[in-house]
Amino acid sequence: GSWQIRGPEGKTVKLKANKIGSECFRLWKAAEAQVGDDFHINPEEIEAKYFGVLTKIFNVARFASQFPVAKQKPDSIMPEDQWILSEYDKLVSKTKVHWEQIDIYSATQGIKTFLTGIFSSHWMELAKSRMYDIDPSSLWTIHQILRGALKLFSPVCPLFCHHLSTTLYGESTMNADTYPVKLGYTIDNLTEVTQAIVSFNTDVWKSKKMLNLSLKSEISDVEIPPVLAEYEDGLTAMHNLL
Repeated sequence: GSWQIRGPEGKTVKLKANKIGSECFRLWKAAEAQVGDDFHINPEEIEAKYFGVLTKIFNVARFASQFPVAKQKPDSIMPEDQWILSEYDKLVSKTKVHWEQIDIYSATQGIKTFLTGIFSSHWMELAKSRMYDIDPSSLWTIHQILRGALKLFSPVCPLFCHHLSTTLYGESTMNADTYPVKLGYTIDNLTEVTQAIVSFNTDVWKSKKMLNLSLKSEISDVEIPPVLAEYEDGLTAMHNLL
């Protein structure tokens, strides 16, 4: 079906449900404004901005699906995995407060930013080579975080999260009757480390682009900042540093 609605600049536009999809529409509404805000509906913007978000999360799940789900926690967790687990625990704490306050916008923005930002664009790239080597620490980390994050995201996109969680883990996020618990990780200077990782990765990617190099190409004369010394091996492998 479709509806005639008031769009940008007061123009009447047609909103087609079968084009955008209910999950994309729900995500747009939750992530675009606070409850009670007055704003215009732009179907093209909904599709352009939020279909891509769902696609990226789907691709994260598809990537994770090729690796076995660990039955128990490994004896040792690598530093870069402890970093993202700490960020996940922070997300769990913050979104719990947001949901309790019915702050749908802040909860949704936090989950969206985590899943499409530092988790997929930074940590997964940092841990990818270890995952391909079936490293227990990285595999336990990706599945623990993804399983929990889908539960966090379920109030916004229930059908989307239900499909992914039943496919990967044989359980529906719709049946979750308790809020996801933190995994018990925190590192010193978490904010500083996260900012440093994002900044370092961005700078290296930008340098390779300026040199017309592929992201997989080797690059020299790149100095890892002292705050990231603990993650040097992972960053070196990730960027193919010489």
